[in-house]
Parts: sequence; structure tokens; C-alpha cells
Amino acid sequence: MVLLLVLPVRAERYDLHLSNFFSDTCAGDCAQQHFGNLVRDLGLLTAPAFLAPAETLGLNGFSFGLEGSMASIQHKEDYWQLATEGDPSSILLIPRLHVRKGLPFSVEVGTQLTYLPESELFLVGAEVKWAINEGFYFIPDLALCFSLNHMLGSKDFSLTNGGWDVSVSKSFGIGGMMSLTPYAGYHMLFVHGDSHVILKERDDNGTPVLEEEVLAAVRWQDNMFNRFFVGCRLKTHIFQITAEGVFSDQDIHLFNLKLGFDY
Repeated sequence: MVLLLVLPVRAERYDLHLSNFFSDTCAGDCAQQHFGNLVRDLGLLTAPAFLAPAETLGLNGFSFGLEGSMASIQHKEDYWQLATEGDPSSILLIPRLHVRKGLPFSVEVGTQLTYLPESELFLVGAEVKWAINEGFYFIPDLALCFSLNHMLGSKDFSLTNGGWDVSVSKSFGIGGMMSLTPYAGYHMLFVHGDSHVILKERDDNGTPVLEEEVLAAVRWQDNMFNRFFVGCRLKTHIFQITAEGVFSDQDIHLFNLKLGFDY
């Protein structure tokens, strides 16, 4: 005998339902504006993290890190209230896995896996970093990095963010056993969002209907933001702790923390 246990399916808080943008009082331009604002905020919240100085890992280097970002959101705005069905938190804590590998000629590649808690949304990303200058005693390290993230798991829309950054850092030894490396940089971020076909299952009176809506794409050319970051890494042997702040020209700023290992 086969016993089937059927459990109720419950949508998570941040699965983000765009069908709620459409109503008799909000349609067309109103829904499009909500979508643009949501894409902007979500892109800034899940943008590639830095959490490393300008120096690279070296030819045989490998880095693994557990990271977390904390940010406040405009949770009282209509687009957050509607997308989360009236239940957003004012603070988001976003975990991330970050792996980097050193290559010849002061180059390293990396990948990030980011999860938006209380949702089915993940972002997978890749990055390439080149240290224009590193390893000189008196001169700070200087690096250029390109990164790209793409969201998976949403039935209503897709999102891509990425860009380029330039960073500078200088390492200082502490007691011959540890090093302290402050760093700072500038990041040009772009965010692009595409709407899928959105099904509006019920009208405002609760009557079952089946309407299809598609919102215009939020183009990355029109959605570019300046971000500045500053942080510090404390490293002993292979273990490291890194903390940083990321500040944008919008109202969303991040505090990032990393616990990692460098080999």
C-alpha cells in the first residue's frame, strides 16, 4: 500500500508576486513603476559582493567564504507591500557562498551563490579580477574586476545585475602572525529586469479570471548606479574575517561580513 501525504503549498514571503501590481486603481504605468522600483531595490540588495582586497590569490591560490549581507529596505512602499502580499520586513539578511581561484598573470576568477531568504530565489554569479599592480612594499595594490549575477526561481520575472569595479588596498603585518588589509573602491552597477507572462487569477471582487499581463523590460542602460565600498580584512594563516560597508547613490546600503579560508 502506498501512502500519499499531501501537504499544503504555501508561498514564501519573498517569492514576490507581480500579479498584485494589477488592480482597478493600479494598472498600466502604475504597475510598470512598481516593477521598476522593485527591480532596482532587488538588484541593489543582491548585487555582487566584494569582501576582498585588491590583491589576488596567486597562481595556486584558492579561497572559500561564507558571506552575509544586511540591508534595510523601504518596506512600507507600495511595491514591496504588494509584491510580498503585505508582509515585508524592514531588514533583509542575505547569505552567500563565494569561491575564488587564482590564475597566472595576477588574474583570478570566482563564483557566487546568493539566496534570498524566505523565498525560492537564488542568484548565481561569476567574476574575473585582474590586479594591475600588487606585491610592492610601498605602493598600494590596485585591481579591476568584472562581475555578473543572474536570478533563478521566479515565475513572474528575471533579473540580472553586474558591472565593474576598481579597488585599492594595502596590507600591514601584525606581530608576524597576522595581517590587516584595509581596502576601498568604486563600483558601477547595472540592473536589468524582464517580466514573464503574469497571470492575474482573480479580479478585485474575487471572481476567478485568467488574464495575461507582460510588463516592459527594465533596461540596464537606464538602471545604472554608483556604489562605493570600504572594508578591512584580518587574516591569520589561512583563516580570515572581512567586514565592509557598501554605499550607493540610492537609499539602499549594505553591511557585509565574510568568514573564509585562503589556501
